Amino acid sequence: MATDRYSNIGRNGVVKEGIFVRFPDLIPASTDNYSNSEFHKKLLIVGESNYFEDGLDSVFKSPQEWYSGDDTQHLVPEEKRRDVNNWKGGYRTFNTLCKSINEVSNGFHCDNVYEEAMFYNYFLRPATIHKNNKSFKKDCTQLDRDVAGIALCEIIELDKPDIVIFISKYAFDEFKKYIELKNCDMGVHIDFVNHPAVHFSWNHRNGNGKQKFENLLREFWIRN
Repeated sequence: MATDRYSNIGRNGVVKEGIFVRFPDLIPASTDNYSNSEFHKKLLIVGESNYFEDGLDSVFKSPQEWYSGDDTQHLVPEEKRRDVNNWKGGYRTFNTLCKSINEVSNGFHCDNVYEEAMFYNYFLRPATIHKNNKSFKKDCTQLDRDVAGIALCEIIELDKPDIVIFISKYAFDEFKKYIELKNCDMGVHIDFVNHPAVHFSWNHRNGNGKQKFENLLREFWIRN
């Protein structure tokens, strides 16, 4: 099982049973093409977080209960399991990323991001949607930072990407702070681009969007 591969990440820490034992829906999504393609190297794309509405039958608003509470029946509600799963079909952000991947392609075609790359959300606890604001920044606690940092460091160590690209500047900044605090040398190029869903900043020629993403892919991912 894919979950078994990640079962020791974070074990005996805040999430005693292991982060992805407790949250199997949140494991990174990828196929064999991630590491076995003749066309490209290994790319990890990192989003910010999932998000839940107020009123769900879940303990997600309490960091302590979410990560270490005894009530594991009220973590991810059944109706949200497809939403939080990183294997998202038809996700608009994935479609936009695939268009850029196909722009730099040297012989393959991307129909969904996780078919060629690995996709993962940085923060393990969902943000609360508030007046259409889905950012995790308003919800983030030190517990969230610690669990997220540990999880991604161990994922990088296990899956050894050649490049990590965040599509959330906030998540990127938080991870950089974490690895600097822990004095971790990840041994991989880590960068960010603007979120593809923000049309203006993604398409701005001189910004941190589409053009930067494609340049990073050409430099660190596509095989010559």
